[in-house]
Amino acid sequence: MARKLNKRTEQSETQQALPVDCTALYIRVSTDQQVEGFSLDEQQRRLHQFCQGHGWNVCPDHIYTDAGISGKSAATRPAFQKMLQAAHEGAVKRIVAIKLDRLARNTREFLATVDQLDKWGCGLVLIKESFDTSTPHGRFALTMFAAIAELEASQITERVMNGKREKAQQGGSNGRFTPFGYTFDGEQYQAKQDQAAAVQSIFADFTAGQSLSAIASRLNRQAVPTARGGKWYAGTVKYILRNGFYCGLSQWDGTERQGEHPAIITRKQYEDAHRLLLALKPGPVAA
Repeated sequence: MARKLNKRTEQSETQQALPVDCTALYIRVSTDQQVEGFSLDEQQRRLHQFCQGHGWNVCPDHIYTDAGISGKSAATRPAFQKMLQAAHEGAVKRIVAIKLDRLARNTREFLATVDQLDKWGCGLVLIKESFDTSTPHGRFALTMFAAIAELEASQITERVMNGKREKAQQGGSNGRFTPFGYTFDGEQYQAKQDQAAAVQSIFADFTAGQSLSAIASRLNRQAVPTARGGKWYAGTVKYILRNGFYCGLSQWDGTERQGEHPAIITRKQYEDAHRLLLALKPGPVAA
């Protein structure tokens, strides 16, 4: 006679079916260059070696890899999300990664992840920092190091921004979105004839007294697409008029220098339009 199973028995047998000491590995590289190199294999080799030294059982089904994906947001890393789901289901006892910045760059997000894993009974071990969140000392040190990692990420961002600012001061490009009226071949900007003519007409009409909405309506009647292929609005026209790029300027974060690209309008046309824009009554721009 078949044995009758109740919910408690089913749950007990399910729990027994799970590995007693299943360790998950998390591996991430953030650039194509790293993916093409040995970084993925090297991380996995070091993680396996570390776990073997501690007698931890690495489950082959729980090796999670996010290749060529930024660590800025955990939500955009599919393997990381699958790993969290496995921890939530109780399928893994601990997660081992090479270092903290493989998991997160943001202190709040990182500590929230640690809290989640703690509630699910899953530890987190970081080899480089010698941190194990299952120990009181590890959790205390982890909070401080997470703050340091966020500071380092902020410093990297600041260096990038300083580089862009320096590039603008030299009149170069900062990898910006190619403005309406231009093409970009990866090295130089060139005027795009039909769009450049539309830019010139926008400045001419505005300085002649036409409103932003009237100019947008004209461009739509003439079926002139925007840079992204959409319709024109007063706000779109205003963006064109405020952009010093059209008179040959390179602008970035308050920095303004003569650029290396060709001008579509004169400096006087730009300054006249800028003066008229400042004279407009404040308030929302009409669509």
